[in-house]
Amino acid sequence: MVTDFEWLSLDPDEEVVWTGAPRLRRIASNVATFALWSLVGVAVAFVVTTTLNLELPLPDLAVWGAAVLWVLLQAVSPARAYLQTEHTDYVLTSENVYRKTGVWSENVTRVGVDRIQNTQLKKDLFGNAFDYGTILLSTAGGSGAELSIADLDDPDELRNELRTQMARAGQQTPRGPESDSEPGAEGVDPETFRTLVDEAERMRETAETIERRLRNT
Repeated sequence: MVTDFEWLSLDPDEEVVWTGAPRLRRIASNVATFALWSLVGVAVAFVVTTTLNLELPLPDLAVWGAAVLWVLLQAVSPARAYLQTEHTDYVLTSENVYRKTGVWSENVTRVGVDRIQNTQLKKDLFGNAFDYGTILLSTAGGSGAELSIADLDDPDELRNELRTQMARAGQQTPRGPESDSEPGAEGVDPETFRTLVDEAERMRETAETIERRLRNT
Protein backbone atom coordinates (compact mmCIF):
# COMPACT_ATOMS: atom_id res chain seq x y z
CA MET A 1 0.00 0.00 0.00
CA VAL A 2 1.43 3.35 -1.05
CA THR A 3 0.80 6.53 0.93
CA ASP A 4 1.78 10.14 0.37
CA PHE A 5 1.75 11.24 4.00
CA GLU A 6 4.59 13.75 4.33
CA TRP A 7 4.63 13.35 8.09
CA LEU A 8 5.13 9.58 7.97
CA SER A 9 8.70 8.33 8.23
CA LEU A 10 9.07 4.55 8.05
CA ASP A 11 11.90 2.21 8.89
CA PRO A 12 13.52 0.35 5.96
CA ASP A 13 11.57 -2.89 6.56
CA GLU A 14 8.33 -1.22 7.69
CA GLU A 15 5.30 -1.47 5.41
CA VAL A 16 1.93 0.30 5.53
CA VAL A 17 -0.95 -2.19 5.75
CA TRP A 18 -3.90 0.11 6.57
CA THR A 19 -4.76 3.82 6.55
CA GLY A 20 -7.84 5.63 7.78
CA ALA A 21 -9.31 8.81 9.24
CA PRO A 22 -12.21 9.82 11.47
CA ARG A 23 -15.57 9.90 9.74
CA LEU A 24 -16.59 13.40 8.68
CA ARG A 25 -20.14 12.83 9.93
CA ARG A 26 -18.78 13.18 13.47
CA ILE A 27 -19.20 16.97 13.14
CA ALA A 28 -22.95 16.66 12.47
CA SER A 29 -23.79 17.64 16.06
CA ASN A 30 -21.59 20.75 15.79
CA VAL A 31 -23.32 21.74 12.57
CA ALA A 32 -26.76 21.17 14.09
CA THR A 33 -25.88 23.30 17.12
CA PHE A 34 -24.55 26.05 14.87
CA ALA A 35 -27.73 26.03 12.78
CA LEU A 36 -29.98 26.14 15.84
CA TRP A 37 -28.28 29.03 17.62
CA SER A 38 -27.81 30.97 14.40
CA LEU A 39 -31.52 30.67 13.72
CA VAL A 40 -32.25 31.90 17.24
CA GLY A 41 -30.01 34.93 16.74
CA VAL A 42 -31.58 35.86 13.41
CA ALA A 43 -35.08 35.36 14.82
CA VAL A 44 -34.37 37.64 17.78
CA ALA A 45 -33.00 40.34 15.48
CA PHE A 46 -36.04 40.05 13.23
CA VAL A 47 -38.48 40.31 16.12
CA VAL A 48 -36.66 43.26 17.68
CA THR A 49 -36.47 45.26 14.46
CA THR A 50 -39.84 44.50 12.87
CA THR A 51 -42.38 43.25 15.38
CA LEU A 52 -41.87 44.77 18.79
CA ASN A 53 -41.39 48.36 17.58
CA LEU A 54 -39.20 49.08 20.59
CA GLU A 55 -37.65 52.48 21.04
CA LEU A 56 -34.01 51.40 21.05
CA PRO A 57 -31.02 53.69 21.33
CA LEU A 58 -29.39 51.64 18.55
CA PRO A 59 -30.53 51.63 14.91
CA ASP A 60 -31.78 48.46 13.23
CA LEU A 61 -28.47 48.15 11.40
CA ALA A 62 -26.68 47.72 14.70
CA VAL A 63 -29.12 45.00 15.77
CA TRP A 64 -28.57 43.06 12.56
CA GLY A 65 -24.83 43.58 12.88
CA ALA A 66 -24.95 41.99 16.32
CA ALA A 67 -26.94 39.10 14.86
CA VAL A 68 -24.33 38.56 12.15
CA LEU A 69 -21.57 38.62 14.75
CA TRP A 70 -23.50 36.05 16.78
CA VAL A 71 -23.77 33.76 13.74
CA LEU A 72 -20.04 34.05 13.07
CA LEU A 73 -19.23 33.16 16.65
CA GLN A 74 -21.45 30.09 16.43
CA ALA A 75 -19.61 29.02 13.27
CA VAL A 76 -16.33 28.64 15.18
CA SER A 77 -17.29 25.27 16.69
CA PRO A 78 -18.18 23.39 13.46
CA ALA A 79 -15.26 24.99 11.61
CA ARG A 80 -12.82 23.87 14.29
CA ALA A 81 -14.33 20.37 14.39
CA TYR A 82 -14.06 20.11 10.59
CA LEU A 83 -10.40 21.17 10.54
CA GLN A 84 -9.52 18.79 13.35
CA THR A 85 -11.19 15.92 11.51
CA GLU A 86 -9.57 16.72 8.17
CA HIS A 87 -6.12 16.93 9.79
CA THR A 88 -6.32 13.63 11.65
CA ASP A 89 -4.84 10.50 10.06
CA TYR A 90 -4.46 6.93 11.27
CA VAL A 91 -1.84 4.54 9.88
CA LEU A 92 -1.11 0.92 10.72
CA THR A 93 2.16 -0.56 9.53
CA SER A 94 3.81 -3.91 10.04
CA GLU A 95 5.55 -2.50 13.13
CA ASN A 96 3.65 0.51 14.50
CA VAL A 97 0.33 2.31 14.87
CA TYR A 98 0.44 6.04 14.10
CA ARG A 99 -2.01 8.84 14.87
CA LYS A 100 -1.38 12.29 13.41
CA THR A 101 -3.36 15.26 14.70
CA GLY A 102 -3.02 19.03 14.63
CA VAL A 103 -4.22 21.82 12.36
CA TRP A 104 -1.43 24.39 12.62
CA SER A 105 1.24 22.00 13.92
CA GLU A 106 1.58 18.25 13.62
CA ASN A 107 1.45 15.92 16.60
CA VAL A 108 2.34 12.31 15.79
CA THR A 109 1.80 9.53 18.34
CA ARG A 110 3.33 6.11 17.69
CA VAL A 111 2.78 2.80 19.48
CA GLY A 112 4.72 -0.33 18.57
CA VAL A 113 2.61 -3.30 17.51
CA ASP A 114 4.76 -5.60 19.65
CA ARG A 115 3.92 -3.49 22.74
CA ILE A 116 0.14 -3.69 22.33
CA GLN A 117 -1.40 -6.03 24.86
CA ASN A 118 -5.11 -5.37 24.46
CA THR A 119 -7.53 -3.81 21.96
CA GLN A 120 -10.98 -2.59 22.98
CA LEU A 121 -13.79 -1.63 20.61
CA LYS A 122 -16.28 0.94 21.89
CA LYS A 123 -19.61 1.60 20.16
CA ASP A 124 -22.56 3.60 21.41
CA LEU A 125 -26.18 3.09 20.33
CA PHE A 126 -25.73 4.95 17.05
CA GLY A 127 -22.36 3.28 16.49
CA ASN A 128 -24.01 -0.13 16.56
CA ALA A 129 -26.73 1.10 14.22
CA PHE A 130 -24.43 2.76 11.67
CA ASP A 131 -21.27 0.65 12.21
CA TYR A 132 -18.77 3.13 13.56
CA GLY A 133 -16.75 3.18 16.75
CA THR A 134 -13.49 3.81 18.56
CA ILE A 135 -10.61 1.38 19.12
CA LEU A 136 -8.59 1.74 22.33
CA LEU A 137 -5.06 0.33 22.44
CA SER A 138 -3.44 -0.66 25.74
CA THR A 139 0.22 -1.56 26.15
CA ALA A 140 2.02 -3.77 28.64
CA GLY A 141 2.85 -1.79 31.75
CA GLY A 142 0.68 1.14 30.73
CA SER A 143 -2.17 2.58 32.76
CA GLY A 144 -5.37 2.75 30.74
CA ALA A 145 -5.56 3.26 26.99
CA GLU A 146 -2.27 4.25 25.37
CA LEU A 147 -3.85 5.34 22.08
CA SER A 148 -7.39 5.82 20.79
CA ILE A 149 -8.37 5.50 17.15
CA ALA A 150 -11.63 7.44 17.30
CA ASP A 151 -14.78 7.58 15.17
CA LEU A 152 -13.90 5.03 12.51
CA ASP A 153 -16.28 3.73 9.91
CA ASP A 154 -16.10 -0.10 9.97
CA PRO A 155 -13.67 -0.28 12.93
CA ASP A 156 -13.60 -4.09 12.75
CA GLU A 157 -11.46 -3.85 9.62
CA LEU A 158 -8.68 -2.12 11.54
CA ARG A 159 -9.10 -4.35 14.57
CA ASN A 160 -8.76 -7.53 12.52
CA GLU A 161 -5.73 -6.20 10.65
CA LEU A 162 -4.18 -5.08 13.91
CA ARG A 163 -4.62 -8.52 15.43
CA THR A 164 -2.89 -10.03 12.40
CA GLN A 165 0.11 -7.76 12.83
CA MET A 166 0.19 -8.42 16.59
CA ALA A 167 0.27 -12.16 15.91
CA ARG A 168 3.13 -11.74 13.44
CA ALA A 169 5.06 -9.61 15.91
CA GLY A 170 4.58 -12.28 18.57
CA GLN A 171 5.96 -14.98 16.26
CA GLN A 172 9.16 -13.09 15.47
CA THR A 173 12.28 -14.11 17.39
CA PRO A 174 15.40 -11.98 17.96
CA ARG A 175 18.17 -12.47 15.49
CA GLY A 176 20.99 -14.57 16.94
CA PRO A 177 23.78 -16.95 15.96
CA GLU A 178 23.42 -19.94 13.75
CA SER A 179 22.42 -23.22 15.39
CA ASP A 180 25.94 -24.66 15.04
CA SER A 181 27.76 -21.68 16.54
CA GLU A 182 29.26 -21.73 20.03
CA PRO A 183 27.51 -20.09 22.99
CA GLY A 184 28.28 -16.40 23.31
CA ALA A 185 28.70 -15.93 19.57
CA GLU A 186 25.58 -13.78 19.16
CA GLY A 187 26.18 -11.07 16.59
CA VAL A 188 29.43 -12.76 15.31
CA ASP A 189 29.63 -15.29 12.52
CA PRO A 190 30.80 -18.79 13.59
CA GLU A 191 34.13 -18.71 11.74
CA THR A 192 35.19 -15.42 13.33
CA PHE A 193 34.11 -16.63 16.74
CA ARG A 194 36.18 -19.82 16.45
CA THR A 195 39.21 -17.76 15.39
CA LEU A 196 38.84 -15.59 18.46
CA VAL A 197 38.51 -18.65 20.69
CA ASP A 198 41.69 -20.21 19.21
CA GLU A 199 43.59 -16.97 19.70
CA ALA A 200 42.45 -16.79 23.31
CA GLU A 201 43.61 -20.38 23.89
CA ARG A 202 47.06 -19.61 22.47
CA MET A 203 47.36 -16.54 24.68
CA ARG A 204 46.38 -18.61 27.73
CA GLU A 205 48.96 -21.29 26.90
CA THR A 206 51.67 -18.64 26.43
CA ALA A 207 50.83 -17.08 29.77
CA GLU A 208 50.98 -20.48 31.51
CA THR A 209 54.41 -21.23 29.91
CA ILE A 210 55.82 -17.91 31.09
CA GLU A 211 54.44 -18.51 34.58
CA ARG A 212 56.10 -21.96 34.80
CA ARG A 213 59.46 -20.58 33.67
CA LEU A 214 59.30 -17.84 36.28
CA ARG A 215 58.62 -20.42 38.99
CA ASN A 216 61.61 -22.56 37.90
CA THR A 217 64.08 -19.69 37.97
